[in-house]
Amino acid sequence: MEKHHIILPFTQIWWIGIILSTVGIWAVIQFGKELKSEKERQFSLFLGILFLGRAVFHNAYLYVHELWALSDSLPLHLCGISAILAGILLLKPKQLGFEFIILLGIPGAIHSFLTPELTNGYGTYFLFEYYFSHSAIIVSGLYLMFVHGMALRKGSWKMAFLFGQGLLIFIGFMNVVLNSNYMYLMKKPLISNPFIVGEWPFYILGFEVAGILHIFIFYVLFNWLSKKYLVKISV
Repeated sequence: MEKHHIILPFTQIWWIGIILSTVGIWAVIQFGKELKSEKERQFSLFLGILFLGRAVFHNAYLYVHELWALSDSLPLHLCGISAILAGILLLKPKQLGFEFIILLGIPGAIHSFLTPELTNGYGTYFLFEYYFSHSAIIVSGLYLMFVHGMALRKGSWKMAFLFGQGLLIFIGFMNVVLNSNYMYLMKKPLISNPFIVGEWPFYILGFEVAGILHIFIFYVLFNWLSKKYLVKISV
């Protein structure tokens, strides 16, 4: 298992990662909004293929450099799942997937930006891959909303929370089978986070509280954005 590497908040590399990612996300959304229908569709397909290609390349890179491991390299963290879903949704948008990205994926990606923990080691490639993959999650959700005009359905936060619970159970089972720590259910992250209190299994309660708070807050926020920017609310 490769040693995890944390990036301390407010350090130079922390600021560079957040600023460059934010600018990149904004630029992609603005570019997509300016394109006509056929060109926009082509760009959306390009992004989807790029995001999925990133996942394939990353696993190949780990394998070639003898870093691939069942306990670390499967896309079983929340952001790993969301990053793959981000590519799929840009190729073929689906309402349930969109709600997953908005209510579970984007909050997870934002926390990953604020408290970065690289799970495969440290280096130029791993830094780029970390920020690119998490930016892809945010790009996908915002692109589907502001370019494709998708919106959350009424009460979708409840379904997102229940789906999240099912995901925790599944990932917990996989951790037992693989002797892994996906979604940090077996051992808490190295970096400090106000929602991580105590040792296993008690800090998982903080995850649960944070989860439902973030889901509901992002549900309210994105419904407000839908109304403010005249995006049609889904029924």
